[in-house]
Amino acid sequence: METMNDYCTHRLLIAGSKPELKQFERKADWTDIPGATDTALLDRSPGRVVWEFVTKSPALPAVRTLSRRWPQLTFFLHYDCEDCRLTGLVRAKNGRLLQHRFKY
Repeated sequence: METMNDYCTHRLLIAGSKPELKQFERKADWTDIPGATDTALLDRSPGRVVWEFVTKSPALPAVRTLSRRWPQLTFFLHYDCEDCRLTGLVRAKNGRLLQHRFKY
């Protein structure tokens, strides 16, 4: 995994059952994503929640950890590191990441 020296914007979509999402929102903490700033809730709909935040590098380890803790939920992360011209899309489920990364 590459470490970036700039800021990356993230959009995290969390999908799952309504009860599981409610429990996640009650118990999850933004300290689970080290260095996350400018956090904002973008959408709360039946079956999904969408958050936006900023970190210094792609938040892949944190998303992997969250997906292990919440195996019934699926996490979709889009990140964009503008200074490095790197963007990526990640699907995390039960600690497994499927990632597509692009330089632009």
